[in-house]
Amino acid sequence: MKVEIIERRPNELLQREEVLARIEFEGGTPSRKEVREELAKALGKSPDALFIRKIETEYGLTEAKVFAMAYYDRRIALMIEPEHIIRRNEGGGEKGEA
Repeated sequence: MKVEIIERRPNELLQREEVLARIEFEGGTPSRKEVREELAKALGKSPDALFIRKIETEYGLTEAKVFAMAYYDRRIALMIEPEHIIRRNEGGGEKGEA
């Protein structure tokens, strides 16, 4: 999987970076967990404080846009991020997640 950071926007008020990236992959769309780990490596951050909000793929393409939040501290992320986003990123049983 290849990761390209398109935009990194700091948000000091919420103590995070808002990230827009593009990923290229082979086969089917990678799981949120795989994308989270690769994006964390590209950003030099811990995957524990990184939460993917959206992965957009167009039919038939092997690339996707990813919108994620990279927090400075995991505790802040758990206070701010909606529960369903936390569950999706940590494999908590959302439909369609691996």
